[in-house]
Formats: sequence, structure tokens, C-alpha cells
Amino acid sequence: MAPMCEPIQIEMCKDLGFYNVTRMPNILGDRRQYDAHLELAMWKSLIAYGCSSRLSFFLCSVYVPMCSDMVPQNIGPCAPLCEDVKARCFPVMEKFGFRWPIALECSKFPTENNDVHMCMKGPDPTGEDHHQLHSYGWRRFTDRGVNVPTKPTKPYRHRYSQHYGLCNKYKVESFYYINGTGRCTQTCDSEVLFSRVNKNFAEIWATVWSVLCFLSTLFTVSTFLINSSKFHYRERPIVIISGMYNVYSIAYIIRLMAGWKEVSCHVDSQHGVPILIQESLDNINCTIIFVFLYFFRMASDVWWVILTIMWFLSVGLKWNNEAMQRRRIYFQMFGWSFPTLKTIAILLLRVVDADELTGTCYVGNQSPQNLLGFVIVPSFVYLIIGSIFLLTTLYYILKSKYSPALHTHHRNNCCRVEKLDILTARIGIFAVFYIVPALCVLTANFYEYYSRDKWLAAGSNSRPNVDVFMLKIFMSFVVGISTGPWICWSKNALNTWKEFYNRFNGNERPMSMYIHESGEETTVQKTSSV
Repeated sequence: MAPMCEPIQIEMCKDLGFYNVTRMPNILGDRRQYDAHLELAMWKSLIAYGCSSRLSFFLCSVYVPMCSDMVPQNIGPCAPLCEDVKARCFPVMEKFGFRWPIALECSKFPTENNDVHMCMKGPDPTGEDHHQLHSYGWRRFTDRGVNVPTKPTKPYRHRYSQHYGLCNKYKVESFYYINGTGRCTQTCDSEVLFSRVNKNFAEIWATVWSVLCFLSTLFTVSTFLINSSKFHYRERPIVIISGMYNVYSIAYIIRLMAGWKEVSCHVDSQHGVPILIQESLDNINCTIIFVFLYFFRMASDVWWVILTIMWFLSVGLKWNNEAMQRRRIYFQMFGWSFPTLKTIAILLLRVVDADELTGTCYVGNQSPQNLLGFVIVPSFVYLIIGSIFLLTTLYYILKSKYSPALHTHHRNNCCRVEKLDILTARIGIFAVFYIVPALCVLTANFYEYYSRDKWLAAGSNSRPNVDVFMLKIFMSFVVGISTGPWICWSKNALNTWKEFYNRFNGNERPMSMYIHESGEETTVQKTSSV
């Protein structure tokens, strides 16, 4: 069902006299009238010059097209109207290095209003349309307050055609001002913070660690799936974390296979040049990689917190496996709800952006505010909560170590207690180890948040330390890589693969049982039949 018609809110287009309602998104894809207003504001100086009396109507018919409840499509301008306006106004624009926007190419509009394609012919031209170009045209950009010299040089015209003076705070010229986002973004081929050598090495570096992470986590998850009954419930968060990192590594592999530009770039309709994606969901490759990287990384952090909680419940409060399994619904809700809500919020706010170094899509790569709100703060909170549970559990362990009750176990239970202690130790070591890479990644993100504006500032010689970003890439995979050796630590892994191999090759032999009685204890043992 098409959206309802809404009154035109933009002052410039309210009193056209032809129509007074519109429907969003418009022909160019702007979803709000506010976005269309930003686009139209850039044309005020040309309208004030008066190159065409029909320019205002043409622009309004594009950015806030006519809406009718009887027609499901927006009604925009006809091609002859566009051609007439372009013929009169483009020479003025060309004098200052401005290009006619690709999005407004006249061939995109219907040639005439008929039963197949409806369009508006607009008002008839007036005698004022025959004004001649005066000297060098505009004296100032009235909508932005940017003064233009009487006889600008070619580089000066080029700079203002890119960003209208709004990106002068950056030390390089490779930035374009995007009306839709109200921010500046760099071109795809530019080397703003990182050189081509840095990018090539980062690609090789990420390839090595992502492949190792994929193989290690695949082994961990496969071992669990072959015989999940051998895993205690409190071990399962580690398996889930391994699965999260498996998908995380797949995202990098997809990026490497798809290509740098195919993921992180798109052609801007305003300037007609390929730019690094900023607050956009137009590139499906970029969106998929963002979801894989952000959701599963945040889910991994949350499940690590759950792991520390389970460790605390097991060691500190003496909960058994069955008690924790009965509460699994709460663990599941906590583990999946927070990453899901944050991911949906980012997609709705359209703040996904591309990273210049790796060519991947995440959030906060170009916006320090988004980096702080969606990455640094949540990661810091998870790290604090998990650390509190870890320290509390370690306190209980140290307390029980010197407790006299520790030495009163019955002799018959010694073996069971020893195995339980080994399992507890394995889980605890993994939980503590997780802190190191998480803290390194958090520190690298804070380093970028604190320094990014300095790196880009005009007149600044400050550059990012590439080693910090390479360490961040490595630490982003090291937890996943460690899950393979962790699961090999258990004898269950070796036995699981042996049993799987025997079943697969049909070598599984029937088992005989005999009963051995010793006093009051009865033991059932299985041996291979000879």
C-alpha cells in the first residue's frame, strides 16, 4: 500500500499554485521532507540568480513531487521541463565547476503526460528566462554564508563544487559534502588515513587470521554437534561463542571474496562519484557484512557475560548442571535480545558506514559519536559486568581453598570431584582469557574515538598508528582461534571424533557388558568384544 499524501512543509514549495501535497519517499529516494529540504537548500543561490523562472517548480516537482490519492505513484516533472531548465541554468553552473547532478538527468523523466506515465509540464517560461550571465555569477552562497571570490581559480571552484566550503576542516581535498547525511565523506580511491601499502597489508593480515579463526571454530562447533550430550550445560556458552566467531570470520571472508569496492563503496547520486559508504543501506553487501560483524560480535560479548554468571553460580552458589539448565530460557533471552535490539536500532538509524583500512562495514568507522554509543559503551559495560562475576567467583575459590570443609570429602567421591575441578578450571581459564583480547579491542576503539578528529584536522601532522589497528584485527579473531585448542584440552573431543570416524566407516563394534561387584558398590563396564 502506497504511503498517504502529506502537506508540503518546505516553504520554497508551499506556494507553487499547482499542488500542495506530496508523498515520501520522493523520486530520489529521500524518506523525509527534511532530507529533501537539505537538498533544495543547495539550489537557493541559483534560484536567486534567476537563470530560469521554472527552476523552482522543477526542483520542487523532483524533491516534493505531486501526490494524488487516485494515483499510487508520485507525479514528477516531464522531460521537456527538465531540458528547458537545464539548458538555461547549466551554463551558469558550469562556470563555477558545478556539474548537473546525475540524479536529475532529463532522460529519467517521462517525455509527456499520458495514460502510461504521468508528469507535470510546469508553468510557461517568462521573459525573465533570457537574462544573460553576469561576469562570474554568484557573489556568495546565500544559504550557507560562504563567500566566493569574484574570479575564482580552477582549484577553488573544484573544492566548492565538491563540498561548498563545508569540508574545509579536513586536511585533504578528497571529501564530498553529502546533503542526505549532512556530513563529509571521502572518495573510495582516496588515501586519507591509511596508505595503499597499509590497506594491502591489512587485507593479507585479516585473511590469515580470519581463515584460522574459521577453521578453529568450525572444529569446535562440529565436535559439539557430533555428540552434544558429552558437554555440560555450563560449557555451552563457549560453544556458542565459538559459533559467533565462526560467522564473524565468514564476514571477513565474504569481504575478501566480494572485493574492497564492491562492499565499502557506492556512487553518490549528488556528485556522481564513488564514495566510501556513510550512513547508507543501499549496498546489500555492506549491510550483510555489518550484521555479521556487529550482531555476532556483540552476541559473543553477551554470552561471555553469561559464561561468567554460570561460573559464579556453579562455584560460588554451588548450583548443579540441572539447576542452570532449568533457567536456560533466561540465559537465551539475555544472550540474544540485547544484540538484536542494538542491531535493529543501527539499521533503522541508517548509521552503518565503511572502514577505509579493511573495507568492511560496521558502525562508528567514520563517526566518533556512533563509535562511542554503539561500540565502546556496550563493550565496556559487558567487560565490567563479566569481570565482577569473575572476581567474585575467584574470591569464593580462594575462600574455599583454605576452608577445612574442603578436606572432608568422602574417599569414594574423589574422582568425581577431581573431574569437576578440572572442568571448572577449564571454563574459568577461558573466561579470564577472554578479557585480554576484549580489552585490547576496546582500547583500540577508544584510541580511534579520541584521535580521529585530530588525524583529519586541517593543518595537523598527526597520523594513526597502524600497529594499533593491526593488533585490533588480530585480537578480533584470537578468541575464536583459541576455542579449538580449548576443546582439544578435553578427552571428550578425541573420543567424539574417534566414535564419529568408526560410525562413518562402519567399524563400530558391538559392546559387551560385565558386572563387577566390590562390596556394596556395583559397577557396569563396557568393553569391546574381541
